Amino acid sequence: MTVDLTDPAATDVRILPIELALSVRDLTPEDLVDLDWSGGPSHIDALADAVQRSYNDETALIMISTPNGQSVAVGGVDFTRRPGGGELWMLSVRGEWQSLGIGTLLIAALEDRVRDRGLPRATLSVEHDNPRAEALYRRLGYVRTGTELDGWSIGPGQSYVTVCFTMAKPLVDEPALMADPD
Repeated sequence: MTVDLTDPAATDVRILPIELALSVRDLTPEDLVDLDWSGGPSHIDALADAVQRSYNDETALIMISTPNGQSVAVGGVDFTRRPGGGELWMLSVRGEWQSLGIGTLLIAALEDRVRDRGLPRATLSVEHDNPRAEALYRRLGYVRTGTELDGWSIGPGQSYVTVCFTMAKPLVDEPALMADPD
């Protein structure tokens, strides 16, 4: 029997819960070939550069994958960008895996890397026109701390420039964290 799942009158549709053991581990150079979903060639180049920087303990990169090895999320922490904290960046969850808690898992794993360094806060930037991501970060305890112009290469001789909200979250008791201006 074939059931059209888009038909609201379908009666033979059952939703069953499943558990799936995901792997959270360091990103390796060999993983880069499976990350084309996370961005274009310039993004993969930036990830490759970040992997190289991880050998000097300047960054940490994490990949989340399924039991069969399919990558579902990737992200990093830059320990050099913001004094006194780790800057979470290049966060990406494969489209079909979004809204399933994978982003929350990714951020928690990256925050653990920041804590492991003894740093008191995690920071990140979110593009001004990405309210869905900002809502996730707020739900996880991040507050806006400012606005900045950011940009990155998108190809030879091309750059993407955008306005981002900066956000921060204390990872230890830290009364001096700036309050949310909203």
